[in-house]
Amino acid sequence: MQTVIALKDLFSAEGRRDPYPFYADLHRQGQAAPLDPAVDRYAAVVHGWEAIERVMRDPTFRILDAAYLDQLEHRAEPLWRRHLSLWVLKQSVFFLNPPDHMRVRRPLAQAFSARRVAQLEPAIVRHIDRRLDLLEELGAGGRPVDFMATLAYPLPSDVIGELIGVPEEDRAWFPSQSEPFSLVLEPGPQNWRYLQAGNKAAAELTAYFTDLIATRRAAPQDDLISALLQAQASGTAEFSDAELVVNLIGLYNAGFLTSVHSIGNGLTLLLDRPEARAELVDRPELSPAYVEEILRFKTPLQFTVRWASEDTEIMGVPVPAGSEALVLLGAANRDPLRFPEPDVFNPSRPNNQTMSFAVGPHYCLGAALSRLELQLALPMLLRRFPKLALAGPPRTLDLLTFHGYKEIAVTIS
Repeated sequence: MQTVIALKDLFSAEGRRDPYPFYADLHRQGQAAPLDPAVDRYAAVVHGWEAIERVMRDPTFRILDAAYLDQLEHRAEPLWRRHLSLWVLKQSVFFLNPPDHMRVRRPLAQAFSARRVAQLEPAIVRHIDRRLDLLEELGAGGRPVDFMATLAYPLPSDVIGELIGVPEEDRAWFPSQSEPFSLVLEPGPQNWRYLQAGNKAAAELTAYFTDLIATRRAAPQDDLISALLQAQASGTAEFSDAELVVNLIGLYNAGFLTSVHSIGNGLTLLLDRPEARAELVDRPELSPAYVEEILRFKTPLQFTVRWASEDTEIMGVPVPAGSEALVLLGAANRDPLRFPEPDVFNPSRPNNQTMSFAVGPHYCLGAALSRLELQLALPMLLRRFPKLALAGPPRTLDLLTFHGYKEIAVTIS
């Protein structure tokens, strides 16, 4: 019989800052472990690679959609619907189950095809060069400069804005809206504060994209919004304007924050490892392997949640119908059964397929785009500034939802 564990250490300040010792303890329990729903809300925690892959592909385990939240509250007007941030998230493709999930996902996925992502490469390089110029300007004379504010946050906003069709002059506004909106899913007692900020951001993002849709409908351009409006008008895509708004918000946030923290995480990992940094500069063709190891070693999005639509089990751990399982993607990426010496940063490890973008029907739409941003940005940054160094200890986010940094002060000379 497996020991029932508790998540209090993971949800503590230290656990949020560094969850990997907790994950190592979990791996000694096997692939999954039972929890006490009265204490931790979830019936099970799933942390092994094989177990997570099963859960993510099993239609018995469903995303926490609006219908599921409604039945939890048993009231005419569920309280969660009074929070605009939660309502927007739950209407987006990221929180839909079949059949609506594929109806909405199919037209969106066309924007992230391999061909479309490859076409964006010149624009990505142009945006990287522009941000590197600004980093050089602000860091002249050895002045410390915040790498996150100067490059890691604005670059993904530029790139996803380019794809979606957000005018360049508006993109600097998005980082201040995206992070509060996304943090409403952070577990723990501070969630009320995140909800208040997230609701405000959701209202402003909804108003912005509603206006932008009207503008593109009147004057189409070569961007995702115009393409989706054309598909809507022709009947090849079935979604309302309200669904389009919530999915544009969701796409911007999903395509933004994962890349932000992957870039920051990648920089700190390489600055701590001079030999790896030198190899990447000398052999930029190794960039894809380095990016995969960065995503594995310091996973930007640490977890997701699924609920069981019927009585089932995960690797022998029972999950009753209607209960939830906490799925730790970051732990899967440190599973010693899947990755020998999981706590060693090793870009040359074979078969390095990470769980950072999930698997199955909800595999991240923007995975290829996020990878390309990292593959281009890190070598360009380190070649441009061979003396780039930390100017002090980075400030961590101390979140479980997103694992990364608030600030990374660097000097470039």
